[in-house]
Amino acid sequence: MPVDGRFRLGSVTKAFIATVVLQMAAEDRVDLGKPVQRYLPGVLPDSYPPIPVRSLLNFTSSLPELTADDLPTTPEGIVEHRFDDHPFAELVAMAVRHDRPFKDPGTTQVYGATGYYVAGMLIEKLTGNSYQQEITKRILRPLHLRHTTAPQTDTTIPGPHSHGYIAAPQAGGGTQLVDITDQNPGAGGMISTTGDLDRFLTALFRGRLLPPSQMAELFTVPDVAYLGGTAQDPGHGRAYYSAGLMRVTLPDGLTVWGKTGSTFGYTDGMFTTRDLRRRLVYSFNPVTGGGNDFALVTRLIGAAFGS
Repeated sequence: MPVDGRFRLGSVTKAFIATVVLQMAAEDRVDLGKPVQRYLPGVLPDSYPPIPVRSLLNFTSSLPELTADDLPTTPEGIVEHRFDDHPFAELVAMAVRHDRPFKDPGTTQVYGATGYYVAGMLIEKLTGNSYQQEITKRILRPLHLRHTTAPQTDTTIPGPHSHGYIAAPQAGGGTQLVDITDQNPGAGGMISTTGDLDRFLTALFRGRLLPPSQMAELFTVPDVAYLGGTAQDPGHGRAYYSAGLMRVTLPDGLTVWGKTGSTFGYTDGMFTTRDLRRRLVYSFNPVTGGGNDFALVTRLIGAAFGS
């Protein structure tokens, strides 16, 4: 894996989407306290309660998630369908066919992707551009993140990069590694390097991208329960996500902020202390189809930040 190589970000893309929405809030183009239905009429079922825009970003929206019946999750299905394109509107339409995980928006937190699909649609509705174009214009170019891209349909990774693999079962038993580096970028389709993510995180925390009132959203974790949370979670049963970031408090009391992400063949993350004195950006390549291994992530964070 090249040290300066590019990799797929998966859900780290959420931090960029959240930043764009917060910038739009600073520009008075969207009110975080207003229902998203006001801006995107007809996208969510009429039976849904008002869902504040803020709740999309901090994972308290109560929106349902996609299931294995909606998109392939087996290694064979992932390999076969890795070039399929699913616009946000299609993903949201599939998700809202399922039951919502809790009743009242803002009262419970649970991690998911549907809220950010809707946030991406909100960006596109209010700007007339794709969320990828807005991220490029508002973040990548001003910060000179030359090795970071937000492709819309390009299935390749430009420049030096790590390859992603998946262990696919074989007819005679056992598994074979299949290269799935090329894939539709989809909803978490950004590509970057450890150096560029470090520059993004540093600029974000130094206030180069957001004014103070919107910066506060980055560090405001709702005081609510985490659905299905346990004592082993970063929030120990309570919420631990803010707008686009997550908060992790280590056993010695040190708190770090950042975001994890994964997509097929790739897992990555970025974390920092609030004062930026110690920072971590990592990427590795699972062969199980993606998904963050929180036990491993906890070990990485503990090794980088532990006393």
